[in-house]
Amino acid sequence: MSVSFSPRRRYVDEYEPPWYTKPAFYVPAAIVGALLIALVIYCVILLTDLSREADAFDLKQLEQMESASVIVDRNDKIFGQIYVENRDTIPYDQLPRDLVNAVVAIEDSKFYQHKGYDFFGIVRAALANFTAGHVTQGASTVTQQLARNTYSLKERTFRRKLVEIFLARRIEERLGKQKIMELYLNRIYFGGGLYGAEAAARGYFGRPAHEMTLTECATLAGLIKSPNRLSPWTDKEASRESRNVVLGRMRELGFITREKAATAQGEEVVIGSRQSAQGQTYAVEYIRQQVIAAVGWDRAMNEGFRIRTTIDSDLQKVAEDSLKANLDRIEQVPDYKHETYESYATRFRTAKKAGTTSQLPAPEYLQGAVIALDNQTGGILALVGGRDFEHNQFDRALQSRRPAGTAMTPFVFAAAFEKGLFPGTVV
Repeated sequence: MSVSFSPRRRYVDEYEPPWYTKPAFYVPAAIVGALLIALVIYCVILLTDLSREADAFDLKQLEQMESASVIVDRNDKIFGQIYVENRDTIPYDQLPRDLVNAVVAIEDSKFYQHKGYDFFGIVRAALANFTAGHVTQGASTVTQQLARNTYSLKERTFRRKLVEIFLARRIEERLGKQKIMELYLNRIYFGGGLYGAEAAARGYFGRPAHEMTLTECATLAGLIKSPNRLSPWTDKEASRESRNVVLGRMRELGFITREKAATAQGEEVVIGSRQSAQGQTYAVEYIRQQVIAAVGWDRAMNEGFRIRTTIDSDLQKVAEDSLKANLDRIEQVPDYKHETYESYATRFRTAKKAGTTSQLPAPEYLQGAVIALDNQTGGILALVGGRDFEHNQFDRALQSRRPAGTAMTPFVFAAAFEKGLFPGTVV
């Protein structure tokens, strides 16, 4: 009997360490973790710094706006203003509801929901701009625009945008929505040298803001994104198109019915002349000089005085129109060979478009002047120093020197009558 033995084979499994302990994993993971921690620390420091910077702004400045001093005639009718920025601030209850809704519709549809900034709006705008390859839309809320315009946050940088967001949030924490909208609509620029809704309503439409129609409100709201380019004084058709976009958005958001939107889109808006909106005449200029002499330049331009005068604005207009009409009539006489008002006005308009009015010589067309006085008080009722203040600011009623001539005759006769002399008396 034979017995054979075979050697036992021993299998020794090699030890495999866990995957997460391998350098190929933990080295990159450690680097990524360190970078994330550094990023978190950086973000905390940045946000703290931005919050501190936003807290440094004085919110009292939100209500510090230059207001035009208003000139009123003897019947308390406004006929001129003195200003650096043509603005007349008004409270929220004098802003028409249609204007507020129009601004919300076109500028900030989430105005009543957000806390100063619209996160999803920012993401949406970023994606749209990235897809288009250039900036096609913004995401600034009304509150952000108020902050930017108040504190001149004009730099186009990422940090400036973050400061604006933090500041907008702080404003929302301190002020209600109505106050924010009031400050916004009193501050923003509407083109044509008009700041705030009240000045814009009077300048464009010749009426106070609270009397504006739906169409007029939509027109103003449509100007905000590009005030000078869309001003009806600059491009009436572009202004109309922008207005209709606003009305369409108001309809989509339920602020107005489809019928009201269609009616308003079909309306023609009557726009006042730019020169009358600026209100600069010889009478206004004389009053401006007197006010500056009395209270100083800064106060006259910025503190919003209501200046009461002896001027009768209706008589003032009659005097201006009468002077122009009579001098125009003289210039139309056959064989009149001197420069006419119309020829110079044509040259002036061309130069104004080209920005070269300073190169024009002083006008040489026929001029005149009018002063009307109240005989009982000596107050000035009308003052006209020339045919067109824009062409030439020299006041021929008050600044030109001329011999008194027969203008003294009434005073001589009055003195003689007081002494008992009569028209037939030989002196």
